[in-house]
Amino acid sequence: MKLNLHLTRIFFTVVRENSFSKAAKVLFVSQPAVSKAVRELESQLGLDLLERTTGGQSKTGRLRLTDSGRALYARADEIFALEQLAINDLEEHLSASQGRLTIGASTTVASYWLPPLLARYREGHEEVALRVVVGNTESICHDLKEYRIDLAIIEGTTEDPLILAKDVLTEKLNLIAPVSFQLSSNQHDAMTQLNSAVWLVRERGSGTRTVTESLLRTNDIVPSKIIEFGSSEGIARAVSHGLGISMLPNVVTKELAELGRVKVMAPAFLPEFQRKLKLLTRVNSTLSPVAEDFACQIISALPEKQSAS
Repeated sequence: MKLNLHLTRIFFTVVRENSFSKAAKVLFVSQPAVSKAVRELESQLGLDLLERTTGGQSKTGRLRLTDSGRALYARADEIFALEQLAINDLEEHLSASQGRLTIGASTTVASYWLPPLLARYREGHEEVALRVVVGNTESICHDLKEYRIDLAIIEGTTEDPLILAKDVLTEKLNLIAPVSFQLSSNQHDAMTQLNSAVWLVRERGSGTRTVTESLLRTNDIVPSKIIEFGSSEGIARAVSHGLGISMLPNVVTKELAELGRVKVMAPAFLPEFQRKLKLLTRVNSTLSPVAEDFACQIISALPEKQSAS
């Protein structure tokens, strides 16, 4: 059996876009040509790749793959991701003075830690074209595996076997509340207050959300009411307006605490909350020269900033 990569790319694009018409636009060909290519690929392989329902889609509007289709799509994803990596590497070596570096960063890292690091890196690296991709931990890990970014810095955790995570910084987390919130000095009563309070948390997929849930669970705090936010800054502002309590990085809450807009609570019966910022790279994948340089020169300087936590 031989695999026609041209036809496979068309099939891959159809599945990725979940539409024959959208795939046609991406590939700059007609929709009939896309449909014909998929049928031809199935004919060459002697396998059905798509379940033939009305319009090739399920009632939910999504394309339905056969088992063979799912297997081929997964491998095609890897093939074309490696193809893009090869192109990037070749461009890097053909024009070393015009290197490119795409850095992934989770939201808090991008807002607070990354800007000064990039400013330092730019000194002596003006020729490098920098790009920063911002998202929650889950989306950044996905982009790294898809070779859309070269490396990443996140505040969450990942157990993905395809990603290598290295601790680069210990960051302090603060338990914050509205200034009017009075936490009892009695441990039992204080725990009751913490469990019954409204907790403001990040969305699922966020590293801050994952770490917060783990730390709370470890300390027997189980919030009965939560409100989700898409940003740590939004949570901090909401706390300042009395909406609830939260656990957030010190870099996010420090200014509001100094202004007296929020209260940092540090009850003696709870430990100091901390988390690790992590540098992510792909397992068994060599970094480009500019990415390696960034990792060595910038990430190694991160521990110097721990005092800022």
